[in-house]
Amino acid sequence: MNLKIYIVGLVFSPACLLSHADSIPAKKNTSLVTYGRDVSFDLKETTTATAYTTKEKLAHRKAINPRDALYGLIPGMEVLQNQGTAWETTAKLFVRGDGTFNKKSPLVLIDGFERELGQISMEEIESITVLKDAVATALYGMRGGNGVIVVKTKRGMSSAPTIRFSYEFNMAKPFRTPKFVDGYTFARALNEGMENDGLTPRYNADELAAFRDGTKPDAYANVDWWGESLRKYSNGNNISFSATGGSRYVKYYTQLNYLNDNGILRPTKDNEGYSTQFKYSKLNIRTNLDIELGKRTMLQLNMFGTFSEHNRPNETISDIFEALYKVPSGAFPIKNSRNIWAGTTDIGTNPVAMISGSGYARSQQRNIFADMKLTQNMDFLLKGLTAGLQVGLDNNASYWDGNARKYGYEQATYDWATSTYTYKNLRNETALNASHSVGASYNHFNFNSFANYQKNWALHSLSVMAQYRMDKLSAKGQNTSYSFIDIVGQVHYAYKQRYLFDLSMSESASSILMPGKRWGFFPAVGAGWVLSEEKFLKCNWLDLLKLRASYGIAGRADFDNDLFIDMYGNGGSFFFGKTPQKNDGLRLSQLGITDLTYEKSHKLNLGLDMRAFQKLAVTVDLFYDHRTDILVGANGKVSSLFGLPVPKENTGVVDNRGIETAIHWSDAVRDFRYAVGGTFSFIRNKIVNENEEYRPYDYLKRTGRRIGQYFGYVVEGIYQSQNEIDQRNVKQTLSAVRPGDLRYKDLNNDGVIDAYDQQALGYSSTPEIYYSFDLNAEYKGLGVYALFQGIGNVSVQANTPSVYHPLFGNRTLSKEYYDNRWTADRPNARYPRLTSTGSVNNYANNSLWTQNGAFLKLRTLELYYKPGKHWLKPLKYVSDAKVYVRAYDLFSLDHIKIMDPENMKAGHPSMSRFAIGFDLKF
Repeated sequence: MNLKIYIVGLVFSPACLLSHADSIPAKKNTSLVTYGRDVSFDLKETTTATAYTTKEKLAHRKAINPRDALYGLIPGMEVLQNQGTAWETTAKLFVRGDGTFNKKSPLVLIDGFERELGQISMEEIESITVLKDAVATALYGMRGGNGVIVVKTKRGMSSAPTIRFSYEFNMAKPFRTPKFVDGYTFARALNEGMENDGLTPRYNADELAAFRDGTKPDAYANVDWWGESLRKYSNGNNISFSATGGSRYVKYYTQLNYLNDNGILRPTKDNEGYSTQFKYSKLNIRTNLDIELGKRTMLQLNMFGTFSEHNRPNETISDIFEALYKVPSGAFPIKNSRNIWAGTTDIGTNPVAMISGSGYARSQQRNIFADMKLTQNMDFLLKGLTAGLQVGLDNNASYWDGNARKYGYEQATYDWATSTYTYKNLRNETALNASHSVGASYNHFNFNSFANYQKNWALHSLSVMAQYRMDKLSAKGQNTSYSFIDIVGQVHYAYKQRYLFDLSMSESASSILMPGKRWGFFPAVGAGWVLSEEKFLKCNWLDLLKLRASYGIAGRADFDNDLFIDMYGNGGSFFFGKTPQKNDGLRLSQLGITDLTYEKSHKLNLGLDMRAFQKLAVTVDLFYDHRTDILVGANGKVSSLFGLPVPKENTGVVDNRGIETAIHWSDAVRDFRYAVGGTFSFIRNKIVNENEEYRPYDYLKRTGRRIGQYFGYVVEGIYQSQNEIDQRNVKQTLSAVRPGDLRYKDLNNDGVIDAYDQQALGYSSTPEIYYSFDLNAEYKGLGVYALFQGIGNVSVQANTPSVYHPLFGNRTLSKEYYDNRWTADRPNARYPRLTSTGSVNNYANNSLWTQNGAFLKLRTLELYYKPGKHWLKPLKYVSDAKVYVRAYDLFSLDHIKIMDPENMKAGHPSMSRFAIGFDLKF
């Protein structure tokens, strides 16, 4: 399977680096590429490694959070699913993999300001650009080390008003929910596990029969908790309205978007006056204005507001799904015959009662963003000079209200001698208790003053930019605020549009660092050679062939506040004095870091861009990122006898290197148009230093391996008998070993299996291979679009409670485990024996539970129709239209089979979505 996935990725290897003004690209000779900080140049003149996608590509997929629409669209950006409820589902974004032990997220900017991508809607996005190399990221100083994602929203134009309206109805169903055994099978499995542990079985023959026949359900139940708690589908709506237009003096873009989602909980209408469903709704309002105040003065105003609300049971989402993964089908009924919630002294978490009987919790969130940019043409001082300022103010606040209660429940016991039930009350139901609170809130202020100079003379072209920027966030709570200052400069020079040179630099400071050591300098240089402009390569079919290279430094300083200060905490109590009195003491809880500094990312990039036949686009990048001064723990360097918390040090070093490729082909034959493309990247990191503690064997060492590398025991097989255990000259000391337990390899040949017998297993949870390929074909308005995305060289831990680690701790067990467990009659089973008490030996990290996490998913499938102009004539005011049906995350080719390899936790299941919708243009 792995080989097939990689071959497919390499064949289609790499993606649409460029997107144009239709679902199938139209041919364009020029396109602007941003360096960030409002610096943009024609693709032909850039030396930076930058990739982007536009609104046309994004239009094939709608998502509540735009992060979840970016799978496989932009080379160099890895998008990994992070599934939850509608408001929790937010994909993780990485730029060129993982190069640090600390926060790995890139800086996300919306219209030049740091804002969360999930706060805006898909419909208002014009383009998304990923900045990857030093020429671009050095402009962001201490915030560019992990890459930068630049989002540009739509703006108005000089034209008659254009109105767009779109509607989408969507449904979603859980993808690969685990299958657990019924009550009778659970009872038998528990008996088997207890016998394996040398204990007396829990259930006798009569009780097993009661489970099987369902004759005494109050005490011997059989409940499909997943079926009773979750419905098969969720549903939602997404409605957008926008107007664009303007004149010479005022141009406008305004947009209104409303979406909602009703989740997958089933027993949500049992209470009068409120619902406990997972409900989410969001309203976005945006207005972008471009105003010409005078011939030389331009003003941009952007105003944006979002209002969202989510509703859930008062029990937390994680607790509900933990119960669904844990509670056995035979533990107790939903309600007993007295119509009272059921439970036991061992298990008090009734999943249906948690959903229906615990009350509700509701959160409202409000975001208001406003920014303005004033630009003045200064030709009267120096031709080509412009200057201006930019100010932004964002406010965010959230509020909670709810009505909570404890549901009452009781335990039923059946007396076989008298054939009667007895009921024991375990908790009384409480009344609803209303509560209200203010959640997180912050104010985010940005200021920027800038000057730009451009000059073209003879065969030369020069652009110069200088900026002063201030960014301050004031948040509710202690140690949550920060500020940054950046002084930025950029020089771009081109000779004959053939020989290119870039110089980027920034002086950057952060309040997170200690006074006197808050500033850092970040330089970068880039060079390019446009070979296609040389006489020896001039030809009709070659549109562009360019070599480029860059090197420089970007930084990262997103640490916690006050790490350089000694901190004191509660030290317990002590007695002191001639007549001893009890006093409260203090202890040193944090030793300040004396030389705290920022991470430094030394970035080298070599790239090639090619455009040919006005149909083909190819990009290849080789890169190396040497990250130094990473903040790491120092416990490995200091004896435990030290007696105080050991401060971290900026001594970590990680090397990260890789290759990215992107290819895209588009063409048209009469009425048939098509486009195909893909992306492929291979990225590998290596720990050079992390202050690792002493380890006696090389195979134990983390240094020299990838970040997050899994370690564990090597499984050689399963012990088949006590005699095999006794006769082996190796003793496994993790826990008591019985027939049916895992047998481990003695790596150091000392005759003992202990912590010194763990080695690197598989990879880490961050993939080294990330690829995608897409296809778009259209004939006379009827079209199909498909996007596939996959990952490789990645491992997952199969340790999901009950699915892979069953029974012990009052857990249920999955059909997968039960059907493949070891018994004396099945010596070649996949999994070890059942145990009711648990087994450290069997459930420690090992090569059985470290599994291949590679997959290939169909992320988007769309069938659409765009009626021709003659079909739209009867609709007087409709100038363009599109109707479509879509499916998102429809299937996966992988090695896990029973769960989503991107979602192996005991939580909300992954969802496959289906949608039908239309777009109208007036």
